[in-house]
Amino acid sequence: MTSKTLDSILIFEPIYKSVIWGGRRISRLKGVDIPASDIGESWEISSLDGHKSIVAEGRHKGMSITDLTDAYGADLLGQRVIETYGNIFPLIIKLIDAHDILSLQVHPDDSMAKRLHNTRGKSEMWYVIDADKGSRIYCGLSGLLSPDSLDEKSAGIMDNIASYDSRKGQFYFIPAGTIHSIGSGNLIAEIQEASDITYRIFDHDRKDADGNPRQLHIKQAREAIDFTFPRDIEPTARTFDRTTLNAVNSHRFAVDYIDLNHQMELSVSSSHGSFVVILVTDGSMTLTADGTSRTLTAGHTALVPACVSDIRLKGSGIALAAHV
Repeated sequence: MTSKTLDSILIFEPIYKSVIWGGRRISRLKGVDIPASDIGESWEISSLDGHKSIVAEGRHKGMSITDLTDAYGADLLGQRVIETYGNIFPLIIKLIDAHDILSLQVHPDDSMAKRLHNTRGKSEMWYVIDADKGSRIYCGLSGLLSPDSLDEKSAGIMDNIASYDSRKGQFYFIPAGTIHSIGSGNLIAEIQEASDITYRIFDHDRKDADGNPRQLHIKQAREAIDFTFPRDIEPTARTFDRTTLNAVNSHRFAVDYIDLNHQMELSVSSSHGSFVVILVTDGSMTLTADGTSRTLTAGHTALVPACVSDIRLKGSGIALAAHV
């Protein structure tokens, strides 16, 4: 049962990011008018400094995600999450519009991130909401690659990266240390650890707003990349034809794939000692948590606290349910 003072469904204001590779798809997905034409990311929920999500409505309107975790602790996050992360919301939930190809990059693991940045490493997953014909996803190595082959002019490195034909409904898991990039024409839902450490390896000779090449991080990337080959990464380019629990299941987070197009109603587990984030990627559905209901349409996200005992979804569409 929800705490008497804690809303059972929390909605946050999205944080929109203008970037050189962004476009207009996030605006169209959400059905909202975003004036900028180069929105590459919508941070749906984040606790990072400088990017803290703010509650959009309800009795907690105006409070930050950090205000909530400080005030409600395990009621919001879950006792198991508290024991691992403390009073910190441990994920970032994003939408990504790759109007142009993103840089080739890698994220450090926990050990490297702690040593160099005093933060956690970053594993993440992608779900393809939509993709243009011919769009690609780059994830992992296609052959042997050595650290010495990386330099400031690594243009040929794309030939060494595993490339997949991107299609709606695919899941990709990108553990820390995995070299990766999102190709142009992809609209992606990203669920990641609450870290923003990225080492850029190759940026397709692009310039920043001042006409200068964007910074690369070759030295750090050489240390961060897992050069093991072959290296199985699951799931990669995998799709599911029905609701699937733990479609992605890592030691840091898990993501359920919810397909209401065939069953119309579903009870979502709230028994794993964690909050649940619901991100609708297609269609429309009503989220009911301990008797409180909220309709979510494509591109919209809700956080259900760990203390909620009953979570139900009803409607027609696709959603992701993330928990720790």
